[in-house]
Amino acid sequence: MRFIGAEFTMQPSNYIDRRMWAEGAYEKEQLAYMLEQTKKQRFDAFIDVGTNFGLYSCIFGANKAVPTIHSFECDPRNIFHLHGHLRMNDLMNTVTVHPYAVGDEESTITFQMASKKSTGHSYVGASTEGFEAITVEQKPLDTVLKHYTGKHLIFKIDVEGYEEAVLEGMRAILENNACFLQIEIVDNMDKQIEMLASIGYKNIHKLGNDWYFTNIPACEET
Repeated sequence: MRFIGAEFTMQPSNYIDRRMWAEGAYEKEQLAYMLEQTKKQRFDAFIDVGTNFGLYSCIFGANKAVPTIHSFECDPRNIFHLHGHLRMNDLMNTVTVHPYAVGDEESTITFQMASKKSTGHSYVGASTEGFEAITVEQKPLDTVLKHYTGKHLIFKIDVEGYEEAVLEGMRAILENNACFLQIEIVDNMDKQIEMLASIGYKNIHKLGNDWYFTNIPACEET
């Protein structure tokens, strides 16, 4: 199917794929809002943390919204699907795939792979649901993207409850760049908002469970 300028091969047995296949869209409002920000500001890169099969990365790339894209995904099933979509959309030279988890320190961690019917719900940590566990490498964004200073960066962070560790591992990036963030936050909202506010980020919008923060005055809404 084609969605917002990008092409995707859907697996109807998988939850998000099935939603796109049946409804012709997924997170359409969020994607429209994010693309709108790229028209307000000339961003140097899009950082997609929790890329899944590449919905956001492929749409950002196909629409030439940014010159560079970094996609972080550690579920091997999603990585396989992601690479296929990058090839389909001729984005292999635009998108850099980082096949590991993002967190607050360099280490190896336990990653719970959810059912193949819902691979977007895999997560870091111990499981009580009988999911298959694998060990994956973890790196902080401050280490991987340390070359970014004084840039305009736009982020999508969807890590199934692991937001606090991701944010702790990217403090230097947040402090040293002009950033716009979409973060899915289900729990500990006050804690995440307080942490971001302490380094100059304002919560400007919310769509469903996705919260938007920025330290760029031109992107702020009243």
